[in-house]
Amino acid sequence: MYTSTLYFHFVATPNNKNVLKMFFEDWADSICNNEVMYSIIGGDGGGTTAWNEIIRVDFVNEEDATVMKLKGIPEEFQKYLELLN
Repeated sequence: MYTSTLYFHFVATPNNKNVLKMFFEDWADSICNNEVMYSIIGGDGGGTTAWNEIIRVDFVNEEDATVMKLKGIPEEFQKYLELLN
């Protein structure tokens, strides 16, 4: 059962989308001890220059969501990722 949810706006190019998603999920999994689920709840379907998606991250432990908010988005992801709530 998931107890808490965060939403992220993810912007990438078609060339780096999959690599960035992989690093994002690795970052989140390391904070949450792999007790997290990801789903895409919105997006523009991608294009030739940009790919926009809203990623919903559901947490088993509410404190993991709090820790993720307190730590903030790592500098290397800040160009591609924004916390929406």
